[in-house]
Amino acid sequence: MEWTMLCYDGTEYTLPTPVAWRLNYGLGTPCDSVWVKTLWSAGQESRLADGTRLRVTEKGETLFFGVIDECETQWSPAGCVAEITGRGLQALLLDNQAEAADYGQATLAEILRRYVTPYGIGLEKAVSLPAVQGFSVASGSSCWKVLYTFARYYAGVTPRFTRAGKLALHPWEDKTPAALDEAAPVTRVVRRDQRYGVLSQVTVKDVTGWTRQTEFNEDFRRRGGQCSRVILLPKDTGFQARRYQAKFQLDWSAAERLVIEVTVALPFAAWPGDLVRLTRTGWSGNGTYRVRESRVCLGELGHETTLVLGDPQGVL
Repeated sequence: MEWTMLCYDGTEYTLPTPVAWRLNYGLGTPCDSVWVKTLWSAGQESRLADGTRLRVTEKGETLFFGVIDECETQWSPAGCVAEITGRGLQALLLDNQAEAADYGQATLAEILRRYVTPYGIGLEKAVSLPAVQGFSVASGSSCWKVLYTFARYYAGVTPRFTRAGKLALHPWEDKTPAALDEAAPVTRVVRRDQRYGVLSQVTVKDVTGWTRQTEFNEDFRRRGGQCSRVILLPKDTGFQARRYQAKFQLDWSAAERLVIEVTVALPFAAWPGDLVRLTRTGWSGNGTYRVRESRVCLGELGHETTLVLGDPQGVL
């Protein structure tokens, strides 16, 4: 693997071979992130301050490209090391706030022009998403929230970033699920049933309070769940739009209810969005899942990948 730091003045610098690293990949939440620890030379501490981007490649394939958030050099009798932390290019959309705005009709081209391309971010492939009538940007929203709301709420597509830093707005391209069976070097499996954050009902109403729509998660209510939310929308929001907002919030929270984590003694065992089939003897949670997060690291025990799995049809 080659780790390259890109500087503000256009120069590039290849980092020494790392002694430890972590690469975390997600589907928007959390944002992709990186941490790397490498040997360093005392007296060259200021060089790191010029870095703005970090690119990780292996055999011509980009494994990570993102912004550098922090650089640190450490000196001790054992020598000098440097640590760099950063996030994927989604960080640029998370860190920049959008101005409040109302659109009679919002198109994908307009959303990209105002909230994505100003930060040097391009699409992985051309897509066509429907225009949205009466689209509003709330004060304090990040550019990422504007994009996510437009793509996920109204078009049903999960926006995410590729490892090369491109924005993907196309549907999942499911392939044959990767097998995590008895032959795979699985070292740990965790099943987490969590109730916190799962919604039992959502009420969407307009500013007058006279017009409202309530949706229920009947399965969670039957199991004793009691967690409600109220969403306030503009007065002219239509019935179907109110219902969809409520249903989306219910589905999004329900996707967090069952989470399975699998640790594999391999690097890059699977990527976010991939399907995997878990088949373990004596394990009641066997089935097909979608990878929500992939955490890859090199440490004292060698390479390993931890996959966070969820419902393949769940809202992400």
